[in-house]
Amino acid sequence: MKYLVLDVGGSAIKYALMNDELKMLEKGKVPTPKDSLESFKTAIKDLYDQYKDQVDGIAMSLPGLINKQTRKMQVPGALLYNQDAYILEELQSVTTKKFTIENDAKCAALCEVTYGSLKGCDVGAVCIIGSGIGGGITIGDKVFTGTHGFAGEFSYLSDDWTKINGFDGKWGSDSSALRLVKMIGQAVGKEGIEGPEAFEYCNQGNEKALAALKEFCGTLAMGLFNIQAAVDPEKIAIGGGISQQPILHEYIQKSLDEIYEKMPIPIPRVQIVPCAYFNDSNLIGALANYKKTFNIE
Repeated sequence: MKYLVLDVGGSAIKYALMNDELKMLEKGKVPTPKDSLESFKTAIKDLYDQYKDQVDGIAMSLPGLINKQTRKMQVPGALLYNQDAYILEELQSVTTKKFTIENDAKCAALCEVTYGSLKGCDVGAVCIIGSGIGGGITIGDKVFTGTHGFAGEFSYLSDDWTKINGFDGKWGSDSSALRLVKMIGQAVGKEGIEGPEAFEYCNQGNEKALAALKEFCGTLAMGLFNIQAAVDPEKIAIGGGISQQPILHEYIQKSLDEIYEKMPIPIPRVQIVPCAYFNDSNLIGALANYKKTFNIE
């Protein structure tokens, strides 16, 4: 069987014609409309029209939070025009009833628990480090979404209980990839650098860059420790573009070990692992969600 699988981002909609073996038979991307829900619906309809005679249905990964109780888009993420829309029904109206939508970070988590580094774990977690920290908690082979679908929205975790205004003192802003790159740039006296260049300084042993990385990983590790204390996962999988840097995992582990060593009692230690899938995790997770929804083996 074949499926049209979509990964909607702020700037582009990635699409793939996929089969049950996860093979991407065709793959491409189109710009994400910026202006209106109607334009977004047209873009999705145009993609569907290309493949409707070949596919069973559509599986979508989408930024934002669809409230499970109201079915409305409560937090639209980058696509502000989706606010308060019954987004699934809107898109079904121009395509097909066989259409599923899941949050993008939850798709990444579902990908890892179904096919990747969390497969076989009774309890796990995924943290996707990007412009914030997305993720999910996995129980068995499912992603736990909570009452409203808000579970796993790790960006909202507090890392400074004295700060209550907006995203001040929140894990998503203090442990984002953007903040790490900015910290390294400031440390080495080079503003406006990109991620690869920032990690070049770290990999070359620049002491100022490594000090910035250590500080960043201290905050990141404390958030991981809080997740461990809340749900006791066997593994936490780290994803996002910067997670492909081995030195990041090295420093995360050092920071976590320091936390454990300073505890007065020997608590269990969580295993930190890289995500098995990177750029295609949202597509693969979206397809896994579709197959679970329609009970397709």
